[in-house]
Amino acid sequence: MAEILSQQQIDELLGSLQSGDVDFKDVETQSNGPKVKEYDFMSPKKFSREQLKLLDNIFDNFSRMLSLQLASMLRISCQMEILQVEEEDYKEFNNALNDSVLVAMIGMHNQEHRIDDKQILLELSRPISFSIIDRMLGGNGSGYNIDRDYTDIELALMEYLFKQMLGLLKNSWSNYIEIDHTLDMIETNSRLMQSIQPDESVAIVVIEITLEDNLKGNMNICLPAASLEEIFKVFNSKYIRIPRKDDPEVEQERKEIIMKGLKASPLYVSAVLGKTQITLKDFLGLQIGDVITLNTPLEENRITVCVEDLPWFTGMIGTKKKKYAVKIDQIL
Repeated sequence: MAEILSQQQIDELLGSLQSGDVDFKDVETQSNGPKVKEYDFMSPKKFSREQLKLLDNIFDNFSRMLSLQLASMLRISCQMEILQVEEEDYKEFNNALNDSVLVAMIGMHNQEHRIDDKQILLELSRPISFSIIDRMLGGNGSGYNIDRDYTDIELALMEYLFKQMLGLLKNSWSNYIEIDHTLDMIETNSRLMQSIQPDESVAIVVIEITLEDNLKGNMNICLPAASLEEIFKVFNSKYIRIPRKDDPEVEQERKEIIMKGLKASPLYVSAVLGKTQITLKDFLGLQIGDVITLNTPLEENRITVCVEDLPWFTGMIGTKKKKYAVKIDQIL
């Protein structure tokens, strides 16, 4: 989200320009110079660069799947692109919203890792939402310039759309951790969203949506640091290997459990009497009664036993209960 100037700052800037205290050339020189972002040591960053990159990968996958979902649902072309993934305070995100918004509060749950009551916010711009509603009701999607609150029928349609997104969110996170998502609430007033503290750090993912008639709008996903803290702990413990000394008895028990599971695996065993090579011309000329000479000498009277095409044993060929059999006499 871009930095929002207060009304007092805007008035001071306009007053300085009118009085001549600020030169346009100086402003242009400052804007063309290197951009330096101040770091507030009183409120350090909660998200590392790797974590923001991880969120970028997750929601890039989510945006691609959602664009296909909307294209098939609305029968139009739909494109989505991640504009930015950055960290800021929740009050900055909330102040940038209009009074009348469409925000889905989505809960994240994982019983195995005891992740519960973690919530993210998904805000959809009004033009995009009203255009989607218009197309879902049979229109051409042009009725998006509407300045009013959402009706109950429109909220029911958007609830159906948000529930379709839950499965896409789960698939996007599945490459890293299994998380179930639930639609807890749909809020249309930004001032009533009090589930996140104003000074809490959040990660904002801005996704630009472009529909068929070049209608563009944004989808903003707000992920509080408190909601992602437990998830990042699970992710770090899963993908960062820490050297440790295991108990020999526990290690032996673990090996026995693995072998017990592998013992039921089927294997393909073949007894190879011999091999030879012939030309394609000889192969095409083979007839009933022809004899093919193998590369195994008659004096050896031994064959190779292969397991999954790998030689493991040698044995003697014979019969047992009126069937051909192989007696293993050596392990390779």
